[in-house]
Amino acid sequence: MPTTRVPRRFALALLLALPAALLAGCDDDDPNGVEPLEPTVAEAAASTAQLSTLVTALTAAGLVPTLNGTGPFTVFAPVNSAFEALPADVVARLLDTGNRDILTKLLTFHVVPGRITAAQLQNGQVLTTVEGTTLPVTVANGVVTVGGARVTTADVSASNGVVHLIDGVLLGSLDIVDQAVVRGFSALVSAVTTAGLTSALRGGSLTVFAPTNAAFAAIPGGAPTTPAGLTPVLQLHVVGSRALSTQLTEGQQLPTLLTGTSLTVSLTNGVRVTGPRNSAAVTAADIVAKNGVIHVVDTVLLP
Repeated sequence: MPTTRVPRRFALALLLALPAALLAGCDDDDPNGVEPLEPTVAEAAASTAQLSTLVTALTAAGLVPTLNGTGPFTVFAPVNSAFEALPADVVARLLDTGNRDILTKLLTFHVVPGRITAAQLQNGQVLTTVEGTTLPVTVANGVVTVGGARVTTADVSASNGVVHLIDGVLLGSLDIVDQAVVRGFSALVSAVTTAGLTSALRGGSLTVFAPTNAAFAAIPGGAPTTPAGLTPVLQLHVVGSRALSTQLTEGQQLPTLLTGTSLTVSLTNGVRVTGPRNSAAVTAADIVAKNGVIHVVDTVLLP
């Protein structure tokens, strides 16, 4: 049978038409075409207007490449209003380049390894986060909360995991020192560092009566500057157990880390604590940390 020859000009036209035909076959609107890839969890967050502050924080912490990775990850993503509920100076300090380690600790507390949908979350469940601290789950009357924050939008699917929007920023991974840093107690943090007590305040279960910067500035004769001078002053402000304001009672004696010394609680005109030489008023209570609680006081207690 004789071979049919295709004229060269027709063959060239066919080759030129093939790419366009292939592209048309892959059009998103073509039910027979290739489905577009899902975004990663980082890309899903970036495309969600309610998560713009979170995306700024992820970028500042350098975590975007990680959340673009293989995963899978389950991300409990605080919405913008959750960040707005925090004091503005706290958010600013979290985003400060000098506090990147604290920011990373906070953000990785919102991420759990694996893909966990809302249907898989159960009441009483405890999740272990990428940061390493556990996150409790509560399911009641159809409402899911994680670490005390409510899931407002569930199951935003991603190629490497799933995102759940929540209405609060989870601070449970920050210890007392971290909280003191982001809350602006710079004089206290400096004193703790000088005294070599940083490690002690990151462990255990503690209550810290934290003097403000103004309180340190008002110490008669100035604050001590040596470890020997600072250590007893700081120990007087630390109780070796967690005591929320609701657990304080009139006349209660709180043994401090300063051997043989206790603080006496008064509830007559607000909350006050009295030491060997002076007393201080609690001006803000119950800043909860991973290893205890902070109560802000207006005066440095003196041993």
